[in-house]
Amino acid sequence: MRKELSKLDYFTLKVFVGLIEFKNGSVVAQKLNTTQPKVSRALNTMREVLNDELFIRRQYGVEPNLTADLLYPIARNVVQGYEQMADLTSSKPSKNQLVIAAQEHLSGFLVESINQVCEQFGFDMSVSIQPWSDNVQELLAQGKIDYAITVNSKQSDVVKNIKVGDVKYYFLAARKGHPFFKQELSFAELIKNKLVFINYSKVGLVEHWCETYAKERHLPIKLSFKTTSIAMALNHVAKTDDVCWAASVFAHQFISARDDIEYLDVTDFYEHALYPAGEAPKFDYFLQYHQSHESEFSKVLTSVLQQKLINAQLQYEQKKLSATA
Repeated sequence: MRKELSKLDYFTLKVFVGLIEFKNGSVVAQKLNTTQPKVSRALNTMREVLNDELFIRRQYGVEPNLTADLLYPIARNVVQGYEQMADLTSSKPSKNQLVIAAQEHLSGFLVESINQVCEQFGFDMSVSIQPWSDNVQELLAQGKIDYAITVNSKQSDVVKNIKVGDVKYYFLAARKGHPFFKQELSFAELIKNKLVFINYSKVGLVEHWCETYAKERHLPIKLSFKTTSIAMALNHVAKTDDVCWAASVFAHQFISARDDIEYLDVTDFYEHALYPAGEAPKFDYFLQYHQSHESEFSKVLTSVLQQKLINAQLQYEQKKLSATA
């Protein structure tokens, strides 16, 4: 057996590690810039040497068996040792283009941060932006998306979820001159209008907190639509009598830039009037990336995102103070 182990070269172990992490031969071939037949031959070599099937074929790829799971951390350490001997930096992404997924009002936040980190490391990288969709988590797990910004993310075995910061501010937006702005703010007055909600980077038919709030109190609510696009939401309410509930300092940047929209900062209303016992649902931003991107680059990117969010929130606070002075 020890002699046979010499057949497990760097490429073969790299394929094995890739199949564990991505569970798909075509994805591994793409990641290693090779062909699928070469990936299959490397896997066959592993199977012959270890006398074990290692993986179970599934509809959309493969699943490691118990032996493969046990061997994975050892093989990964060996691969990392090869990379260190080859004097490869662990901080630089393995390609010249990063694919990201983010909602439109968060895309600039992520792209600017990536560009700042690339400049800091001296990397020449481009960014391809994918719109947010329900399959983002799957694409992250397959390594087809490098980074994403999400809200209240779910835990995953292969996708890292690193908290960037809190979603701190909440807004109601409607067309200029809407009678809603002349009335006393209350939930009863709010739900007299048809509502538009932003589905913040969540997967599937997730119930908006406002829907849950109304349902728990047996109150009627009129939903116009939910969308991941704040631009679409604002374009709609600017031409109708519907009212949009939006959140985050980045949403405010979109809302305040329009001259056909009025808005209210309803953060205190949400946190204290609607939830006087302090039980208002909390939302957080998370940077997501595949575990294979665990590197100094990702650590610095997280730090930059965290600081940029703090700065944006401080600037908004200063703007509010200036407006009331």
